[in-house]
Amino acid sequence: MKYANLKYNAVCPVCSHSENRLLYKVSSQEASNHFLITQGVNSNMLSTVSKKIIDLWNKDTAAVILCNNCGFGFADPFIAGDQEFYNLLPHASAEGSENWKWEFEKSYNKINQIRADHPGLTLLEIGASTGDFVKRIGRIIPKQNIFCLEHSEIGVGSIKKAGIEAHSWDFRNLKTEKAFSKRFDVVCLFQVLEHLDNIDDTFETINMVTKPGGHLFIGVPNEKKIMFNELNDGLLDMPPNHICRYNKKSFEILSERYGWTIEEIAIEPYTVLEVMKTVMYYRSLKSLQFPALTESVLQRVNEYFKIKYMALQAILRHRELGETRWVHLRKSAS
Repeated sequence: MKYANLKYNAVCPVCSHSENRLLYKVSSQEASNHFLITQGVNSNMLSTVSKKIIDLWNKDTAAVILCNNCGFGFADPFIAGDQEFYNLLPHASAEGSENWKWEFEKSYNKINQIRADHPGLTLLEIGASTGDFVKRIGRIIPKQNIFCLEHSEIGVGSIKKAGIEAHSWDFRNLKTEKAFSKRFDVVCLFQVLEHLDNIDDTFETINMVTKPGGHLFIGVPNEKKIMFNELNDGLLDMPPNHICRYNKKSFEILSERYGWTIEEIAIEPYTVLEVMKTVMYYRSLKSLQFPALTESVLQRVNEYFKIKYMALQAILRHRELGETRWVHLRKSAS
């Protein structure tokens, strides 16, 4: 696809800049079709999912915007899917095999180093899915020191079955609970922050529940890889599921605002082959949403040259095109 790159007046949730750039617009029907292909939504549920999306947006369309000042990407309306929305989408089986991710490994190793000098470490994971990360973390941190929040009922059940406390609460409600004030040494959000609206409330809550000197580990989709996929006819980063695209500058602004220091930022290392495998997979899913009735020789030739150009881009840029951006933040000790 090509981005519209039109002027768009919407306030950036990170830096408050208002004169920004429209990338594209999507309808509730397009979003529903996307979730049918990518999330395995039953086709009989399409109208239900579409209606829920309209209820969230309070209209039939949403725009995807890029801030001209800080580069933060965001949906307009800037409204996240709620618990009802996510329970309309199927989730991984609670009994499935472990899905150990690159950002899990990075965070696990850092936490293991931290606990050497801090044996009573307490940890909160927000959006813990079926608990793959905390189930392994429970080998180095006492399970009674781990607390999880997750929208999915399947996920909560799987985590509880492993002997770890889990609830389906909105984590921002913790801000008003005195029992959670400065309770955790470590807070983790893996592939979660891009789903959340109310950024100020999000970081204020994280600040409230984290001890002075505490650690925050975040994994978000790499915004450069998202754009690479979209510009090469891969899947769109679809609201109201993903409503944010964080970059380094976004994290720098938010860290300074809320009293955190960036300890490390890294992008998941990808080879040229891995870049090509993922974008071709996303292209195949995108094509399922818009199946071609016929295909001419000219279209096939055009497709051949597109893939050749995409491979050249992958060769030149693969080091910045990993799937995930990982961030380790440290809270001020004062």
